Amino acid sequence: MIAALLLALGLQGQPQIATEAPGIVAALTQETVEIREDFDGAELVLYGATRGLTIQDEIVVVLRGPGRDLRVMQKSRSFGIWVNSAPLEFDDVPSYYAIATSLPLETIAHPDELERSGIGLQAMLEANARAMEASWLLRASTVVDGAGETNPPAEPGEQAEPPALIRQDRVSEYLDAIARAGRRDDVFAEAQRGVEILDGGLFRATIALPPLTPVGNYVAEVYLFRGGRPIASRSASLRVEKAGIERFFFEFAHDLPVLYGLFCVLMAMIAGYIANLAFNRR
Repeated sequence: MIAALLLALGLQGQPQIATEAPGIVAALTQETVEIREDFDGAELVLYGATRGLTIQDEIVVVLRGPGRDLRVMQKSRSFGIWVNSAPLEFDDVPSYYAIATSLPLETIAHPDELERSGIGLQAMLEANARAMEASWLLRASTVVDGAGETNPPAEPGEQAEPPALIRQDRVSEYLDAIARAGRRDDVFAEAQRGVEILDGGLFRATIALPPLTPVGNYVAEVYLFRGGRPIASRSASLRVEKAGIERFFFEFAHDLPVLYGLFCVLMAMIAGYIANLAFNRR
């Protein structure tokens, strides 16, 4: 990827053919981010070059983290007590989603085009909601094949089909809650004019990783927009992983969860015993 980018940078000084097809090359300054005990965030720089760039073209950069399943519930008051109710489960929601643009996103493309391309936090969440509603409809229907067999019923504990009121009128409330929680933890971010277009078709984008950056495989997608439509794209990969003592405890907790739980209980008992001795001496 870096070699291809350097080649593209070298070609920027050569004359370009007017009818040359548009293209884009991009790479990250680092392909691995290590999270250690003193990690307080990091700053990623994505740089690249375009071919056939015109004054009307704009660039959008999306950094997407590993997917995760979310269970979102509403707080309701019951007999004077606040309880969680009406749970909805969302599948494969990115644990991190950041977007940087050369202009405000709404001026680059129409929301319908962004939704078709799956670009933007709102488009990503709505696409996930549509997939969830489709699974509800599939689960609610009973398909009988020629042998007279039917689809198996939902497993115990599996989310049943929610009321139509939730499906049609209140899903947006759940999506807004997901977006608010992501922005609160800085794992959902949008940087208007976060992409700087330089001379000769070069560009640079800066994306911040928060202290609570999830580990896993990330994908950076770069889009070249012209006339409100993406005409070229390129992707680059990024790996965020634990390192040092953080990696030891992370692997310990995931590989040996029972022993990790016993270890935590033992450490809590030791800490309580030491604190008891200290206060008794006073």
